[in-house]
Amino acid sequence: MAKNLKITIKNAQLAEALKLTREKKPALQKKEEKEPSVELAPTPTVETIPSPSPVAPIVPEQQAPKEEPIQQKAPAAKIEPTYSTTKPEYRHKPQPFRANFPPQRPSFRQDTRPNTPSSSRPPYPPRTGHPSAIKRPPLSKDAPIPKASDVLKKESFKPMPRESEDKNQRSKTAHEIRPVKKAPQKTFDARDRKGLRDDLDDQGWRRRRPHHKMRSHKKEEVVIRPKELKIHLPITIKDLASEMKLKASQLVAKLFMKGVMLTLNDYLDDETTIQLLGHDFDCEITIDTTEEDRLRITDKTIKQEIQASETDELIIRPPVIAFMGHVDHGKTSLIDAIRKSNIASSEAGDITQHIGAFKCHTESGDITILDTPGHEAFSSMRARGADVTDIIVLVIAGDEGIKAQTVEAIDQAKTAGVPILVAINKCDKPNFDADNIYRQLADKDLLPEAWGGQVITVNCSAVTKQGIKEMLEMLALQAEVLELKANPKSRARGTVIESEMHKGLGPVATVLIQNGTLNLGDAIVFAQHYARVKTMHNELNKEITTAGPSSPVKITGLSGLPEAGSEFIVVKNEKEAIEIAQKRSEGQRHHNMMQQPKRVALESFLDNSIQKKVLNLILRADVQGSVEALKNSLLKIQSKKIELNIISAAVGEVSESDVQLAQNTKAMIIGFHSQVESHAENLIKTLKVTVKLYDIIYHAVDETRALMRSMLDKIPQENDVGSAEVKAIFKSSHLGIIAGCMVMDGTIKRSSQMRLLRDGQVIWKGTMQSLKRVKEDVREVSKGYECGIVLPNNNDIKVGDTFQAYEITYLDQEL
Repeated sequence: MAKNLKITIKNAQLAEALKLTREKKPALQKKEEKEPSVELAPTPTVETIPSPSPVAPIVPEQQAPKEEPIQQKAPAAKIEPTYSTTKPEYRHKPQPFRANFPPQRPSFRQDTRPNTPSSSRPPYPPRTGHPSAIKRPPLSKDAPIPKASDVLKKESFKPMPRESEDKNQRSKTAHEIRPVKKAPQKTFDARDRKGLRDDLDDQGWRRRRPHHKMRSHKKEEVVIRPKELKIHLPITIKDLASEMKLKASQLVAKLFMKGVMLTLNDYLDDETTIQLLGHDFDCEITIDTTEEDRLRITDKTIKQEIQASETDELIIRPPVIAFMGHVDHGKTSLIDAIRKSNIASSEAGDITQHIGAFKCHTESGDITILDTPGHEAFSSMRARGADVTDIIVLVIAGDEGIKAQTVEAIDQAKTAGVPILVAINKCDKPNFDADNIYRQLADKDLLPEAWGGQVITVNCSAVTKQGIKEMLEMLALQAEVLELKANPKSRARGTVIESEMHKGLGPVATVLIQNGTLNLGDAIVFAQHYARVKTMHNELNKEITTAGPSSPVKITGLSGLPEAGSEFIVVKNEKEAIEIAQKRSEGQRHHNMMQQPKRVALESFLDNSIQKKVLNLILRADVQGSVEALKNSLLKIQSKKIELNIISAAVGEVSESDVQLAQNTKAMIIGFHSQVESHAENLIKTLKVTVKLYDIIYHAVDETRALMRSMLDKIPQENDVGSAEVKAIFKSSHLGIIAGCMVMDGTIKRSSQMRLLRDGQVIWKGTMQSLKRVKEDVREVSKGYECGIVLPNNNDIKVGDTFQAYEITYLDQEL
């Protein structure tokens, strides 16, 4: 039904269009061939009206128009169509049927010129793709109306042939010269693969071969390599190759030929290696040290800076004196005698475990004293004390003589080039022997003045204060000879003696000012850390605002804990201090990356085959120097069977994060002069983490060594306790085979382990089931007595076999 309705609507539209196109033609025109009549389904006929002009192409409407009733008439007789050259005149020009579509923008193929027909030539026909207006002969009333589908198929899309034009008047358009070709359908055909398809497309055009773009052969850029180059150290091979306009593989290959195996991301810091690489590629490489000089702030040492100052600006400064010697030889007691204080009684174990810095006012003048630890674990502290001091007081106990740490202090003083004053202490004791000390000093190339040498010696006693005044006078004389001076007007420079983490103040550093004056608010750089001085306190814990040369002070406002022994210097402002500290920290990070082992040696593979046990430790101490001393002492414990791994070593109390870290890494926490935070105690009990606190360093070292030994597997050792010979064999329905034996040696115990030997070979080992004497069970049988031995599940016993009783003991392994 719907299909018939569509055909009816199209036929009605076609009939209306044909009415407008009919016109009368003269009979003299050439006759056209008759088109075959098409009989249509019963459709009403339409009266034809001639059309005066061409009509726009028929476009189907979106909505079908309403149909008007059409009167049916009888078919008229067939009349041959004729063409007429005259145009009929109409009072009202009929309007062609147009679809009500929205206006569209003209494409580049459409002609947008106004449609004004010229007198010389007919109007320009419509473009390709639209049905053109076709002049049709008038149909007679009896002529049948053709089908709409045939008309549209045959004529509606055929372009009108153009009349001849004057070439001088109008140029041809692009679509006339090159007609639009229909795009071929992109369908797959197996004949394409087999090469059986014709080479022509549907419209008869030869197919164009696929156009492949020719690769543009660009000329290679000429790389101009530099003849001279200035670089910063350290530098990666990749960056060095980029600076030299080379490929990184070229440098890697060149280094490989020289026996150096590196990758492109490895750092080079050897100036000689870099210069040799540049020489191989005709490039002279120099090292740019401007950044390093800026980060170093100054090339002059403190002594050179003092010597470069004006003479009028220099003043006499107090000497810095370090008391050094073996442990328990009385160093701190002598300082107490000088200061009239009692520091020694407050030290744990009566030994000094920190560097103490004090400024003393004496009759001979002001002096600055450094008290260094005498224990072997604090050798680095003693070395720092020797580096910053002007005079070293070597304390030797007159009743003991020179010991190991005394010899170490002598060597450190000689290395630093510092004069030595020998204080022979404990002269109040009855076994005091000064001549023995003189002999030992002479053996160490320290000839005393009493024997004609240059080394000053003083006999003294910290208990009776004998010789204290003489020692101070000698120190003042020695300082006068050295002519110790400083410039208080220059920027402050000095050395960090100690650093610690204070619970309320944060990082705190004890510094010794060696030149210049330090003021509140000064910006300081310590190696990779910086500070803006917020507070300063002297040795009496009194807050001060300025500190001159040879003054030990405690300062706050630090960004971190500086290492003990590092130098500090004052800069212009805090911004510069931060920048320098960050640059130094970055350089240190690169240095640490280069120090990491990159390759594994063959020995390490062999060591890995024997699995080592590992003891993980977390260290906490009160000051930076104590952390360093404890860490170095523990790492000196040598072992091939167990490895000591220090996960973390820092200043401060044992916190919750330390406990969590210990639980995750199965580590033990060692606190040296440190405490456990209150809120971390419950967590320690919950997680069952081992925490040990010490006040004396050698106790921590000894217990750690014992713990390492206990982690090793025990070595079993068999000790024979007796033997018995089988004399007879008895059978029992209840016990089975009973071996009648005579105890030949030692004692046979019921709990002993047994070996059964036959012809010197062990055929059975284990514990016996029962031991009998006559018919009674006994615990042991001594030598010369008979006994019966029953073995579990073993009936292979013969006369002449030997039983050996032994006990197993377990021994600790050596580290």
